[in-house]
Amino acid sequence: MVHDEKTAPDVVESIPKGPLRRPDDTKHLNVDISQDPSMAQRSLVIDFHPKAPIECLYSAKSIGDLHCTKPDLIFTHGAGGTLHSEAMTNFTHGFVSLASRPKIFCFKGNINLKSRVNMFAAVIESRGEHNGHGVKTSAISLGGRSMGARAAVMAATKDTTHLVLVSYPLHTNNEVRDEILLDLPQSIKVIFVSGDHDSMCDLDRLEAVRRKMKCKTWRVVVRNADHGMNVKPKAGTQDVGRKIGEVVAHWLGNCNEELSEGKVLWDPEAEISQWSG
Repeated sequence: MVHDEKTAPDVVESIPKGPLRRPDDTKHLNVDISQDPSMAQRSLVIDFHPKAPIECLYSAKSIGDLHCTKPDLIFTHGAGGTLHSEAMTNFTHGFVSLASRPKIFCFKGNINLKSRVNMFAAVIESRGEHNGHGVKTSAISLGGRSMGARAAVMAATKDTTHLVLVSYPLHTNNEVRDEILLDLPQSIKVIFVSGDHDSMCDLDRLEAVRRKMKCKTWRVVVRNADHGMNVKPKAGTQDVGRKIGEVVAHWLGNCNEELSEGKVLWDPEAEISQWSG
């Protein structure tokens, strides 16, 4: 069951709206929608019995796009993040900025990996209810940052078509977390977005895993970025984070099989992030 709640006041200014009627649903929902010049958001909570409801943010380019009940990506943060952490906000802004008007559904989780996987399942099920047909959507894209990326892989179902793995924590000092990647079926498309200064994802080790995976994979290397996608100088972090969101949204809409490698970097002289693929 999905419920609407007020948008957190520190996100964007609230614009009160009356009941909305979705084109594919006969029910009315009283919603609070908020918008800044570059993004509109809607806050929701999803039942997760017997535990506390799951807090969610549905984001799009404009208020009108929030009428659509089929997001292009279901995404979650890392173990130490929140819905409003800098990396999540930057990624979301960039994702919804494309002219194709993609939409993203983010949810808040706890630090327990198994619980986060179960939350993905709850969100997927609620998305099926929310489209007015009472069934799961046939094709879904899942993703996350860090631990959220691990959870996305583990939550993938036979209906999952794409996985977006940002700062995937491939290894610790004593553990390589590649088994779940090697178990993915050939039908899924996977994109890795990793900083070249990420201490939890050595790029050479990632390449070795990619060569062994059954499914088609893509890789975006973020130059001078750490596990949190922070770059130096700090002024570049926001722009780089937004560029990553743009690149991922473009990839979801057009998975070019001939372009499986790319780079995002911050140009301090031009004060702009750049993409090359």
